[in-house]
Amino acid sequence: MADQTTRTISWEHLQDFVQRVLSKAGVPNDDARIVAECLVWANLSGIDTHGVVRLAHYLRRLANGSIKKEPNITFEQVAPGMGIVDGGDGLGHVITDYACRQAVQLARETGSASVIVRNSSHFGMTGYYIKRMVEQGMIAMMMTATDAFLIPFGGRKAFFGTNPLAVGFPTDGIPLILDMATTSIPYGKVALAKTEGKLIPSDWGFDAGGNPTTDPGAIAGLHPIAGAKGSGLAMVIDIFCSLLAGMPWGPHINKMYGEMDQPRKLGHFVAAWDVSRWMPEEQFKASLAAMVSELNSMPPAEGFNKVYYPGQVEGEKREKRMREGVPIDPGLYRELSEVGREWGVTL
Repeated sequence: MADQTTRTISWEHLQDFVQRVLSKAGVPNDDARIVAECLVWANLSGIDTHGVVRLAHYLRRLANGSIKKEPNITFEQVAPGMGIVDGGDGLGHVITDYACRQAVQLARETGSASVIVRNSSHFGMTGYYIKRMVEQGMIAMMMTATDAFLIPFGGRKAFFGTNPLAVGFPTDGIPLILDMATTSIPYGKVALAKTEGKLIPSDWGFDAGGNPTTDPGAIAGLHPIAGAKGSGLAMVIDIFCSLLAGMPWGPHINKMYGEMDQPRKLGHFVAAWDVSRWMPEEQFKASLAAMVSELNSMPPAEGFNKVYYPGQVEGEKREKRMREGVPIDPGLYRELSEVGREWGVTL
C-alpha cells in the first residue's frame, strides 16, 4: 500500500527544489526563480491548487516544446500609459512578471497604465503578481483568460474559462488582495483531487454529458459564481484578455491538460495606478488601515472567528507556514519525488 503520510517541508527548501529542477530542465536560472517563488507563494498562502502541484505539468510542456524555455519576450508601448507584451509562448510566470514591471514603470511615468499580454501560458496564482505591484505603491488589477471550464448561466456545457480576476491595494501589513475565479471553485481543486485520488462534491460541476459527477477526472465544466453575474464577468474578462490581445477565446483556447503539444496562446490584462498621484501613499495606507481595523472589530457571525478583509486569511496562513513548513499530501509528494529523481534534485 502506498505511503499515505502528509509531509511538511520548509518553504525555503521547496522553493530551492523547484528552482533547481527547472534550471536543470533548461530554464534560465533567473526565470526558474520567478516560477519557484510564484508556486511556493501559493502554497504558503494556503492556495495549494496553484502551487507546486503544477510543476510536473510545466515540465511536460517544457519537454515537448509547447512552452519555450527561452522565449523572445517583447514590449511595445502604444500610448503614454498603454503597452503590449508578446510572451513568445514562454512560461506564463516569467512573461507576467515582465508585463507587471512594464506596467509599474508606465504608471510611474503617467500615473496609470494598462498592458495587454499575448502568447502566454498558465502563470500560477494571480495574487502573487498583485502583491509585487502593491509593494511598490500601486493599486493593481489583473485578469487572465483560461480554457473553457465555466458553464454559462442557463447552459449545460463549458464555454468560458475560470477567468480569474485580482485587485490589490498597498498596506503596511498583509496586502489587501481580492483574488477570485469566476467559477464557484478554481479548477485547481479538481486537479489536486485527481492527483490525490479523491472524490469531489457532486455540486462542483458537470461531466461531458452535462450530468453532475464526483469523479475529478470526469469534470468537464464548473458552475459560475452568482449565476448570471459570474457568467457575465467571465465574458468581460475574456474580452479584455483574449479579444483585445488578438488571442483565441472561450472554447477556442488550447486546453491546459488536453492539447499538450500545442502552445496555450493565453492573453492577460494588467493595470496599475500610482496611488501617490491622488494622495500621499502613507495617507492612503492610514485610511485603509482604519477601514480594516473597523471591519476586523465587527462582531463575527455564529461559526466565524473574525470578519476578514480580502487577502487577510491567506496572509495569516503565510505567516504560519513560513514558521512551520508547507504540508505536502502523499500523492503530490510521490509525484515531486519522482520529478526530483528524474532531474537529480533531492526533495
